Amino acid sequence: MQNNEKYKIREGELINICKDAAGKIEKYNVDEFEIFSASSVDNEIEIFKGKVETLSFSDSIGIGIRVFKNKSVGYSYTTVPGSKSIEDCIEKAVLNSKITGREEYNYLPREEESGYKGKVINDRLLFSEKLLDYRIEDKVATAKKLEELTRGSDKRITDVESVGYQDSIYETAILNSVGFCGNYKKTTCMVYVNAISKEGVDISTGDFFGCGRSPADIDLHYVADKAANRSVSILGGEKIKSDRVDLLLDPSVSAQFLSVIADGITADSVQKKKSVFEGKIGEKIFSADIDIFDDGTLEKGLSSRPFDGEGVAKGNTHVFNRGYLESYLYNTITARKDKTLSTGNAVRASYRSMPEVGISNFYIKPSETGFRELMGDMNKGFYVIDIIGMHSGVDSISGQISVGAKGLWIEDGRPEKPVKEVTIATDILSFCKSIDKVGSDLEFFPLDGYIGSPSLIIRDITISGK
Repeated sequence: MQNNEKYKIREGELINICKDAAGKIEKYNVDEFEIFSASSVDNEIEIFKGKVETLSFSDSIGIGIRVFKNKSVGYSYTTVPGSKSIEDCIEKAVLNSKITGREEYNYLPREEESGYKGKVINDRLLFSEKLLDYRIEDKVATAKKLEELTRGSDKRITDVESVGYQDSIYETAILNSVGFCGNYKKTTCMVYVNAISKEGVDISTGDFFGCGRSPADIDLHYVADKAANRSVSILGGEKIKSDRVDLLLDPSVSAQFLSVIADGITADSVQKKKSVFEGKIGEKIFSADIDIFDDGTLEKGLSSRPFDGEGVAKGNTHVFNRGYLESYLYNTITARKDKTLSTGNAVRASYRSMPEVGISNFYIKPSETGFRELMGDMNKGFYVIDIIGMHSGVDSISGQISVGAKGLWIEDGRPEKPVKEVTIATDILSFCKSIDKVGSDLEFFPLDGYIGSPSLIIRDITISGK
């Protein structure tokens, strides 16, 4: 059975599952309840030297039930949404609600608690029918084509370490006892390649990826050329002396630094005192007039959807306004604790988990300054093409950052020589203060959400070399 036939059979099934579960909950003495159901059809392909190394397919469906009783919450899920399994799931959720602690904020979202109303992104922007037309043979051919293009991008490319293709057809539905009932469907597709180059005895690697709603949205030539260029540009890289220098960050690098900032402005992190942004609403965090948004309704945003993981409307939150921290990101419970409205940022990893707080499409607003102009503004400095160890090199509580880096040394606005084995040492707040200029070349990357950044110039940062 092809994906499109399977999907057409499934459409509407999740709402019916939720309604069936709701009917069964009514006999239990609970104050409120929520039923979250999700299904996912996923393909994953890995190519090595023109041959299929891994080919996997998964088709999952599940339901999570959250019940509220006397300000306590109980949660349970099942991957077998049959009548008996749902009944067992409800009973476990009710039992769990008798064990967990009570908290005054434990009740379902009300419509008046949402910061956004009326603006809804519909399925036609989230779901591509084109993906359904791609057979598995077409997807394999896409991955093989990417490998072929990467090998041919530069004569110094000697091998391709890995090539990957992934796609997903995802649908979710939420029904609760205070009147919310909604569902949406979306498609995503991603390709990835890691290129190996060699010149003399020196070997270098470089990777890149592309993503969209279907393979038709991805420019394979662009992905191949970017991966190849990121590899060959570092060939012959040298160590440099430790110093304080200006940095020019590639969008793929600045997006990773932005992901650290994103972690710190979720209300959950702030309320648990695990964020350097605690108590800084209204303060100027960036010296430059930088605008950062979390937009859950961005037209081409892969993290866009009409409502969040607990049925609250999505919207566009202006997190940093001209450099000032204007808002944290909230789900309903964290918003109640701060006596504010939800920003629609409840996220769920799957039906196996309750709502937490997370980003959607989180990005820095670009300027009109092109990349060449940014580089031309660098009298002397380091153009950072890639970083290593961002997750292990960041202390989210203290804000300290120490990551490895490689790229090109800049003199008088032009690349002078490749550089490697550099360590960038700073902290989150100093990093924010040091951003001087923002480029126009906004690119998005899937980093625990969909994070977008243009190139950035960072002034006077400590680097360690030889």
